[in-house]
Amino acid sequence: MSNKTPSPDSDFSSLAGQVALITGGGRGIGRATALALSRHGVKVAVAARSQAELDETVRLVQAQGGQAIAFTLDVADPPAVERMVGETERQLGPIDLLMNNAAMTGAADSGWELADDWWRVIEVNLRGPYQCARAVLPGMVARQRGRIINV
Repeated sequence: MSNKTPSPDSDFSSLAGQVALITGGGRGIGRATALALSRHGVKVAVAARSQAELDETVRLVQAQGGQAIAFTLDVADPPAVERMVGETERQLGPIDLLMNNAAMTGAADSGWELADDWWRVIEVNLRGPYQCARAVLPGMVARQRGRIINV
C-alpha cells in the first residue's frame, strides 16, 4: 500500500483521443477545463455566447498543441445545440464527455421585467444542460460510454 498522493500530472493517457464538449468554455472554469483536458490529448469543442472569448480559448488550446473548435450559441436554443453536437462529431469524433458549464445569473433590475429575467436564467441554467444532454445521450448510449458533468 502506497501513501503517495497522486500528482496533478498522474497518468491521464486513457483520455488521449477522446472528445469533450464544454459549454461556457470561453472563460473561467470552462476555459481551464478545456486547457487541462487538451494537455492530455482530449480534442475539445467549446461553446459560449462570446465569440472573442471562444477565439481566445481555441488559441490557447492550439498554442499548447491541442485541437479545439468553437461554437457561438445559446444553449437554450435546441436547434443550435443539435447543430453544435452534429458538427462536433463530424469534425472531432463522437463526444465522450459533456461538461454543462454555461450559466447566467439574474439581472439586477427590479420591476415587472424581473419575471422575464428570471425565466431567461431558468432557460439557460436548466433547459440548456437538458438540451445538451439530450443531444449527446443517444450516441453515448449506443457506444455504452460517456460522461456528463453538470457544473
